[in-house]
Amino acid sequence: MTARLRRAVTGTLWYVREVMGENAYERYLAHHDRDHPDEPVLSRREFERRRMDELEIKPGRRCC
Repeated sequence: MTARLRRAVTGTLWYVREVMGENAYERYLAHHDRDHPDEPVLSRREFERRRMDELEIKPGRRCC
């Protein structure tokens, strides 16, 4: 695979993960490590549960 094709595939996968919200937990972990290192980390399951609860409270942030 050429470097150009590899960058295109990597960029496309990143974009799809961003649109689908798959990167949200990784962003949460980075934020937590940087800004709240002394607090316990939510499990992925608890993080997703809270994220879905927030989407129900604030439905204007989604398309449907």
